[in-house]
Amino acid sequence: NEVLNALKEKKNVVLQGAPGVGKTFIAERLSYAFIGFKDRQRVKMIQFHQSYSYEDFIQGFRPTAKGTFAMKYGIFHQFCRQAQRDEAQGKPYVFIIDEINRGNLSKIFGELMMLIEPDKRGKNYAIPLAYSENPDEEFYIPENLHLLGLMNTADRSLAMVDYALRRRFRFIPLQPEFASTAFAGFLAQKGANPELVHKIVSQMNDLNKAIADD
Repeated sequence: NEVLNALKEKKNVVLQGAPGVGKTFIAERLSYAFIGFKDRQRVKMIQFHQSYSYEDFIQGFRPTAKGTFAMKYGIFHQFCRQAQRDEAQGKPYVFIIDEINRGNLSKIFGELMMLIEPDKRGKNYAIPLAYSENPDEEFYIPENLHLLGLMNTADRSLAMVDYALRRRFRFIPLQPEFASTAFAGFLAQKGANPELVHKIVSQMNDLNKAIADD
């Protein structure tokens, strides 16, 4: 409920936590819960990496099979255009970015750093893009599009997330829940006896504490 409310209010949310805590697992499910039902056309997931660029994300010139270059629209540009067609009906769209802190965020988002702000959505804030040949050709992020980023907090080799981007997202931490009654109930449903459940829970908690204390 906290994530869904944050998506509705802030439009941009990052789930952060250690590897294996369930970020990717629940991302699509949260998106479908936000939409109200399962619709793969209105949920898109990608993964950032060190080589990801503005041209991959928004637009840029790409080589063709004929040996020439042609303008290609990136996956986020296409998804925004798709969401714009349903903006009047208020149908929500969710764009999931896995490993959001692995990419050079300022480079990837470019001038869209301004447009992703919740109060800069819609046609009133449309601007020309870097590769726009016609100055009248403008682009905007629709109000019905929401960003859900996933961030691995254990990867210390990565640079800190740009502060300009940090203020545009609401960060929600996810913690391991081995001690929860839901986890114990899940193990019991799979046939684990109480002694085994206690052993798994206690040893996983001890292991996580040892890692945290390092």
